[in-house]
Amino acid sequence: MSSLYDTPLSLTADPSSSFRYEMAALSHPSASTAAVRFGGSLRTVARSFPNLIVAHAVTGHHRWQVGSESGDGRTPFIVPPEQEFRADFGDLHLRTFSVATDALEHVMRALLGDDPTRLQLSGLNRRSRNPRLVAETLRYIEATALADEQIAASPLMRTQLMHQAVAAFLTAFPLVDADDLDRRRPTARTVRRAVAFMEEHVGEAISIGDIAVAAGTSVRALQSAFHRAFGIPPSTYLRRLRIEGAHAELRAAHPGSSTVREVATRWGFAHTGRFAQLYAAIYGEHPSHTLRR
Repeated sequence: MSSLYDTPLSLTADPSSSFRYEMAALSHPSASTAAVRFGGSLRTVARSFPNLIVAHAVTGHHRWQVGSESGDGRTPFIVPPEQEFRADFGDLHLRTFSVATDALEHVMRALLGDDPTRLQLSGLNRRSRNPRLVAETLRYIEATALADEQIAASPLMRTQLMHQAVAAFLTAFPLVDADDLDRRRPTARTVRRAVAFMEEHVGEAISIGDIAVAAGTSVRALQSAFHRAFGIPPSTYLRRLRIEGAHAELRAAHPGSSTVREVATRWGFAHTGRFAQLYAAIYGEHPSHTLRR
């Protein structure tokens, strides 16, 4: 636990004979995620964490305190960096996501389209806007990256999930001033820059936030521009480019050298069935048929 969260943690079980523990975790250069299960009644204290942590107690009992805030872990909550954290819990299933502040600031630049003001880290839990979004995001990460070794091993899938989580947390908690999100409006040149960036980096772990930064606008403004230009959001445009990449790989593969699932995962598609549906809608056949030819 101390290694995962990069800080000394004190953990006390009462009675110690009832203590049980298991964890599944996945690390990324700027973030980590974990699903932790504890048996018995426990207490933990951390002087501070270097990163921002989002957590949700799925089952069991959990009471936490960070700074002047406290609450029930059954509602997703944030632990800001550099603040003491205490919790009492038992028979717990806890999902967590830890992210460095510089990664948050990168996504903020994407949302705002320029250099934002400093992160707003005080009183976040009292002003939470959408805890259900946080709970669903953490559930999805556990059900995909933490449960499927092939997805966890894909750099593209791993980074996509991390970016998706950070964007969800910025939406659900008041880390960003929502009134600033539309300060810059895109031009046709902005859309062309976005398309060029997607085509150049389609096989890499880029997010819509990265595309907005490269195009010099905000995510929300870029979405509006793509709807005007193509009638679809930029995420759909990027997905189509990746399906084209998967199509080219399936056509070039030798029979028996690869599987549809391996190709789909390499191109950022976690669910083979959904990939097959999208693929068939474009190419009129199942990807396995392309692979066999």
